[in-house]
Amino acid sequence: MSKEHFFLYLAYGLTYILMGIFASYKKDQEVSQLPLVKSLKYLGVFGITHGLSEWVTMVVIADLYPDLYVYLFIIKQFLKAISFAFLIGFGTTLLPKDISYRRIMNKLPIILLAVWGSGFILLMARHGLLYHLIRPQYNVILLRYFMGLPAGVITAFALGLQAKLMHKRNLGIIAKKYKHLAYIFLVYGLVDGLIVREMEFFPANVINNQAFLQWFGFPIQIVKIIVGIGINILLIRVIETFGWEQKERLKQLQQRKIADEERRKLGLEIHDSIIQSIYAANLKLQCLINNNNNKDKAAHELMQEIKIDLGDTIRKTREFISTTSIQTVELQDLNNSIVQLAKTFNSNQDIKIHVESQMPQLDLRELSAEKSSQIYYIVQEAVSNVIKHSKGNNAKVLLKTEDAFLHIKIIDDGVGIQFDSIDAKKQFGIISMKKRTEAVGGTFKIKNLKPGTEVELIVPWEDSNDGE
Repeated sequence: MSKEHFFLYLAYGLTYILMGIFASYKKDQEVSQLPLVKSLKYLGVFGITHGLSEWVTMVVIADLYPDLYVYLFIIKQFLKAISFAFLIGFGTTLLPKDISYRRIMNKLPIILLAVWGSGFILLMARHGLLYHLIRPQYNVILLRYFMGLPAGVITAFALGLQAKLMHKRNLGIIAKKYKHLAYIFLVYGLVDGLIVREMEFFPANVINNQAFLQWFGFPIQIVKIIVGIGINILLIRVIETFGWEQKERLKQLQQRKIADEERRKLGLEIHDSIIQSIYAANLKLQCLINNNNNKDKAAHELMQEIKIDLGDTIRKTREFISTTSIQTVELQDLNNSIVQLAKTFNSNQDIKIHVESQMPQLDLRELSAEKSSQIYYIVQEAVSNVIKHSKGNNAKVLLKTEDAFLHIKIIDDGVGIQFDSIDAKKQFGIISMKKRTEAVGGTFKIKNLKPGTEVELIVPWEDSNDGE
């Protein structure tokens, strides 16, 4: 084979090895919550093993170790199979957690690698070490069509789903880069999994290396190098978003600080002006009541009613000021409010309330002020019921973000709930929680766990109107 092909395989292998090293380099996994970061280790192994397999091909082409040709061929095939398995693993770990078939998909890389490896070894054991050199059909069909092609397609599909998820979180910049990465992995799957050596069966007799060379005038390895470079470039751009992520968090904190300061100023303004004015009017009314001395009984009763109304207005206004901090629309603010609520409960009674949050730190999805406050009050009511009626020792508030909704559970280890013997007060609390849930378009369920009770709340996100 020509020197040109030698250098093509050299460049081809180097491109993917560099990608593997770059992907394997630590990207502050403990900081970033993006799923891609946690999956980069699989992409790293794919790149390194894939590149090494091409370098083994390069060594064979150079005829450096002719006596080891068969063993080098076997090593190359195993490296290629391992690389495809890890690329499939990269794709499956990117699938959203709430997809029903993800558990099966997670086992797919091991299953395919085991099936291919078992058949590869058994055929050599039965027909000799030269079998796969003489009859390459097994590797073409199983290794390329059933591992290489699906690896690219699965990865592209998973990245596409992640792009949709990022878009739902209002992370349009990341979503766009994920889409581009999905497209190029799809191209990789088609190029490396579908375009093989010419053989006597379909589709290898139509779509193959020789046909590609005739159609375009250059070898398929050039396209593979371009695809590898493209993956590297797009991967670098995606990694850049992790730095953007930290800036976005800082921006969120600054915005939250400004919003908190505005709410504080609003509270002070209401307290210093409106409440004081109402309070002054209340004092003047009290003077009128005192001076009236029941001379006009009807007027006296009316003034008493007005005084009560003014007192209620002051009380409600103060409640508004005290709850302004929980009338939030940001997901993290709602989480912080519930954590603070648990701390308040824990400081005043014996049952310990734990809050467990399973949500990304970077999530720009929003809940309306109405939904946020209703969720807060439902959690407050549910935890209050636990304290009053459960007779348990511990309770947990679980907050979890799904693609389409916010999922909340309040679970205790108490005596459970008897639906056939609920008293009026309990029933009123449950009805109140149900009505609040219906008001925000959610679903509400109560389960008797024996022991304990589980209150489940599902609230859909606000519709995102942001583009990419």
